[in-house]
Amino acid sequence: MSGGGFGGSEFNALSARTAACVAACDALIAASEDCADACLTQSGNGDVTACFLADLDCIEICTTTSRVLSWHTRTDGTTAASMLDTCMEACRSSSIACERMLQHRPDWTSCAPECRRVTDACAEVLALL
Repeated sequence: MSGGGFGGSEFNALSARTAACVAACDALIAASEDCADACLTQSGNGDVTACFLADLDCIEICTTTSRVLSWHTRTDGTTAASMLDTCMEACRSSSIACERMLQHRPDWTSCAPECRRVTDACAEVLALL
């Protein structure tokens, strides 16, 4: 982590990437809520339960990550880096669970693409910290 010694262009790049990450998290929250709702309409098996729980984790972690990044004005916060790492892990787990659902239900509307978008956005912010 840097000690906050960003120049103007580095700060602008970080701000732009952070805004993109917050937007990606917010979009994934909505997609994960839809996915979790869809899980509730399915007859239960391990894949449905795993997808539902992964969606819930993603919703909570993306909400917190979005909030932390939205009010985070320093570039030396280890909390932001930890949240970004946690968010990427939650998104990976959710994506895997949703992809598993697609194997059994080809008509499933998966949140996996949004999960990958958030994972990429988080990695871009981390790379600038």
